[in-house]
Amino acid sequence: MKAADYARMAEECSRQADALPPSPELDVLIEKARQYRSYAKMDNWLASKGLQPPA
Repeated sequence: MKAADYARMAEECSRQADALPPSPELDVLIEKARQYRSYAKMDNWLASKGLQPPA
């Protein structure tokens, strides 16, 4: 998967969470959105041209 895919999934989880009242399901969606955003950031970082191997 690419960073854009993770970002899209995070947005979808956030949209679904916005439609729910406070509940365990809301908490799960919020956590999934947070994880997908983290995955997108990591994917961008790993794909960076400026990434250098350890010295």
